[in-house]
Amino acid sequence: MPPRSTSAPARPLALTAAALLYMVVAETTATPLPGLGLAPLIQPASGLALVLLILGGPRLAPAIFAGSLLSGLLAGDAPLAALAESLGILAAALVASRLMLRQPSFDKDHPNFSVVRHVLLWVCGAGAGAGALVASAALLLSGEIAPGDCMGYFLQWWMGCSLGSLLIAPLAMAYRRALRFAQPLHRMDEGLLVWLLASVGAAIIFGNTQDPLLAPLANAYWMFLFVSWSGARLGMLSTMGLLCMIALQALWGSYQRTGFFARDIAANHGFGYWSYMMILTVVGLSLAAYLTERRRQKSSLRVAAIAFECQEGMLITNERSVILQANQSFLRLSGYALSEVLGRTPHFLLAPSTPCAEAPATEATDFTPAQYLQRREWHRRKSGETYPVQITLSPVRDHHARTTHYVLALTDITDLHAQEEQRRKMEQIHREALVREVHHRIKNNLQGVMGMLRTLDHKHPRLHGPINQVIGQVHSIAVIHGLQGSTTADRVRLGDLICAVAGGIESLWDTPIHVDTPHWWKACHVTPAEAVPVALVLNELILNAVKHGGKSQQDVRVRLHDGPQEGCVQITIANPGRWPEPAKPSQGGLSLVEALMPRSGARMTRMQTGEWAVLQLDLGPPVIHLESATSP
Repeated sequence: MPPRSTSAPARPLALTAAALLYMVVAETTATPLPGLGLAPLIQPASGLALVLLILGGPRLAPAIFAGSLLSGLLAGDAPLAALAESLGILAAALVASRLMLRQPSFDKDHPNFSVVRHVLLWVCGAGAGAGALVASAALLLSGEIAPGDCMGYFLQWWMGCSLGSLLIAPLAMAYRRALRFAQPLHRMDEGLLVWLLASVGAAIIFGNTQDPLLAPLANAYWMFLFVSWSGARLGMLSTMGLLCMIALQALWGSYQRTGFFARDIAANHGFGYWSYMMILTVVGLSLAAYLTERRRQKSSLRVAAIAFECQEGMLITNERSVILQANQSFLRLSGYALSEVLGRTPHFLLAPSTPCAEAPATEATDFTPAQYLQRREWHRRKSGETYPVQITLSPVRDHHARTTHYVLALTDITDLHAQEEQRRKMEQIHREALVREVHHRIKNNLQGVMGMLRTLDHKHPRLHGPINQVIGQVHSIAVIHGLQGSTTADRVRLGDLICAVAGGIESLWDTPIHVDTPHWWKACHVTPAEAVPVALVLNELILNAVKHGGKSQQDVRVRLHDGPQEGCVQITIANPGRWPEPAKPSQGGLSLVEALMPRSGARMTRMQTGEWAVLQLDLGPPVIHLESATSP
């Protein structure tokens, strides 16, 4: 259902223009039906009223009502009769426009074949019927027609409104489309020939033909030939214009009682003319709309075909992921021939599930997803070579939201994969260089301090015990942090490392740091290659907690507990305070944490729990490993 219009009311100039346009069409086409009262055999203004409401919305309804009322009064109708006619026209246009705009397949700019049945049902049927009912009821209540003539008037009004809407509304919409999407004129000579032959044929068929040679040929069904010709070759605008010309010529012959419909009005009150023009118009409108839609679809298919043969590999599958089409880029990428691909599912492209040095294992892929899917995979060429690809899988749905096809785009990302591998290697090299540099500087400083202590020991032998004790403490700190290259320890326990780091910071910053280790805690050690980065990360995180609320509140809490997965450890560091908004983890001390954070086996999460700023550090393999019961 279309959304409710929230636009402002129409401006007076727009209302005036719409009313004048309606009056011009109504006055120029107003031809009373002799001897049949108020209802004409065709009402072209009803089609114009429908188009105005479709394009301008209900805000133009007052202009249509005023234009219809004024045109009726100018034509000499009684005031009540003009009012009844205006109400009928407005009711028909409002009902028809409302019902047409509710149809999902209705497009004001692009006619299609499926709309024809909606035009017949909602415009010629419901809309014209509603208008005829309103007009006949209003005339009956006002006393303009007798009760016995009500049914006849209803049928005549309905016939005239439905035929006028069927002829004029598509013509006006086609003319609007030609103005909005201007294109060079084609087949001008052919169009002029069709119109000339049709006009001459209509003059002979519907005119006062007395020639005995032409009289046998004066058959109205010749018009189907010209209308079909125009519908197949010339498009919607030319076809509807031709139908309007034929309708006017046939109507003139009916009023003049000449030609094919000479006895139609007297015999059946114009029903023969109306049924003939309705059938002829439906044939022409259907043919023109269908072929116009086909031409637009062919144009779209040409564009799609060009886009299909792009540099990316493209596959089109049915709803069961069976390949229906493949482009040349895919064939060159995979090395397969088209006959080797069609009828198979894309699963045969996946690399073997057994990991190898060249290509890691690829998870099973569902090539019939319900939604858009994008991921990376390893595929295997016909030659057996494996290569990384980026796939994009898009479902194609029909107007019932059922998936009918899938479009699979494949991009070879070998170069991108190599660049990412190179980038990761460079990051690892830079990280290792940074760790080595930090290790070297701290080691040199500690060695300098130990050298100074040893010099002092030589000068003051009586202080040999205390000085050696201090040297041992410095040496122990170097071992705990993993920064003493000559240490004999081959592993650092995580609990000891945290306690040592927290103790050092506590003494230096005069801030109590509570380290909570559960009694059931399983000992784990840090991988030697990650000992220095982990020590530096812990030092920065705990120090950050002290600086940002811990020192002022004299409370920093560190807790060790099991991680979310088996073999993992979660370290929680909390201090009174709040994280800055918005959070900028790349500033301050945390920038060093980001640089030193291991690329796998470590994850950092920040959260706010009440008045406490909490940071969680999850460590798992390969950064840490649980110690077995027999470990020292």
